Amino acid sequence: MDAIAIWNYSNYRKDLDEGAGYHFNSNQSRLHSALNIGDSIWLVTRVVVRGRNEYRLAARLIIRAKTINSPSYKYGTYRVWGDVTVSSYFHIEKTSEHDVFELLKLLEMESGTLVGKNRSNIFQSMQTVRNISRKSSNLLESFSNQLPLETRAIQVLDESKLEKAFIANDAGQLNLLLNENPVGYSVSTKSEIKQSFERNRKLVKSLHELYNGRCQVTGHDSPLLYGVPTAEAHHVVYRSRGGADEMENLVLVSPNLHTAIHAANATFDYSSLAFVFPNGRVEPLVLNTHLEKRVA
Repeated sequence: MDAIAIWNYSNYRKDLDEGAGYHFNSNQSRLHSALNIGDSIWLVTRVVVRGRNEYRLAARLIIRAKTINSPSYKYGTYRVWGDVTVSSYFHIEKTSEHDVFELLKLLEMESGTLVGKNRSNIFQSMQTVRNISRKSSNLLESFSNQLPLETRAIQVLDESKLEKAFIANDAGQLNLLLNENPVGYSVSTKSEIKQSFERNRKLVKSLHELYNGRCQVTGHDSPLLYGVPTAEAHHVVYRSRGGADEMENLVLVSPNLHTAIHAANATFDYSSLAFVFPNGRVEPLVLNTHLEKRVA
């Protein structure tokens, strides 16, 4: 069953500035219980136009995965991931015809109603993730068809290319990726990615030292077998999509597994400390001393 939720405008803008993540986070367990794979969550935000609260559709995420975040993640325990190929971010125009306030009051919800709510208190009423009927989701879809898409959500670097530039210690390639492609990052984010180059090298070196170059999932020991380290650092939340360059967001994996993770767009769940693939395969860590499990 589809759902609707509020997304703070500042978080929506931050997400675009750092690389559209196509995921939504909350401390409400309903984010998981209210949604199944393939369902949609419609995200609404509030903007102030000429001194008046107005409401805009910010995104529609069609769910491909549900995971638990790391204990240190500040935006909530629960995460849903949207399928990038079919989900949408909408460009927020501050024009009256894009205001969805009246439409929100027409929506049929599993519990409660927005009928009678005014522009000030409707925001508070939507803080809970709410299931909506198929008819209501169709109304939102019909309305969204007239909205311009947010191009910055599409202009995000390929994570594999970004990681290869870091692995190869190729600052020149990194500059090409950030400056010669129509990437949607803010100027400050581009600068931060460049500045993190050296930090990334140190973190990867620390990971290799911590696990003696072994893959945390398979235990494959290339230093012992071949005399050379081949394992690669993988960002759990992609660096290209706002993920942090920190130990809590890194896992050391073998090159073949790393390729599979990216090709399948596998997600990492901190409640099981395992990679979950779309076909149902689960690959738990067999080596771990730096990541903390989070119990939902």
